[in-house]
Amino acid sequence: MDMVHTLGPQHEYETHRQYSVRDFLHIVRTTQPAAKIIACDLYYVPSRSSCYHEFLLVHTEELVFVIDRVPTNNGARVVSFNGGVARDTVTVVRAREHHEYWRSAGRDPVCKTMLRWQQPAPRLFDLAFIASVASTIFKHYNLYVRQCYFYARITLDAMARAFPSCLRQGNMSFSRGWFAMLGSYKPSQVQLLVDLHAVGCWQEVVPATETERHASHLVTLGILYALAMSISRSLGPEVNTTN
Repeated sequence: MDMVHTLGPQHEYETHRQYSVRDFLHIVRTTQPAAKIIACDLYYVPSRSSCYHEFLLVHTEELVFVIDRVPTNNGARVVSFNGGVARDTVTVVRAREHHEYWRSAGRDPVCKTMLRWQQPAPRLFDLAFIASVASTIFKHYNLYVRQCYFYARITLDAMARAFPSCLRQGNMSFSRGWFAMLGSYKPSQVQLLVDLHAVGCWQEVVPATETERHASHLVTLGILYALAMSISRSLGPEVNTTN
């Protein structure tokens, strides 16, 4: 099945298609698990004060993907201890100019950090898996510790650690004021995502029949989601992210 017609806009009048990260993982796994990533970049939408919103922009040979996090409650209660379950999505477009972030007048997003791979390049499935597990474990949105900055940065860092052959340019630091505390996370949290990815994706490189591989994925993903949910419940809506 062709990935463009499976994941991307199916008609000329469509500019994008959006999925939850978990739905996106299952679609990629069943249609194009071997599609390769060319680049994964951290972008921010500028405002007068500093960064207004951060997200990941991912390139394959055929499509562009925007991965980001927003609150499910339209911003209400995000300053409280529990801001609700975050809305983590993947938006698929044919080119970045088709996305609303680039279509807003005077607010072109700015690239902050770039990851580039040659060989071996990670698969779209790898990124979808890490983003989905991060969404499951760190699911509660909070303005201070579990916002768009945290989600985009921990996913990008986990990809860089899981596939260290990448060329990395730029940085992920905030240069001024109280913004410096946003997007912080523990090295152990990144390593948790990397370890779960290693467990969940190792079957991809083990020879097996298509039937065996499909069944193995179903079992492994189910077990890992149960594990991720268990970890999420034990963490709760954390506030402290210091080492």
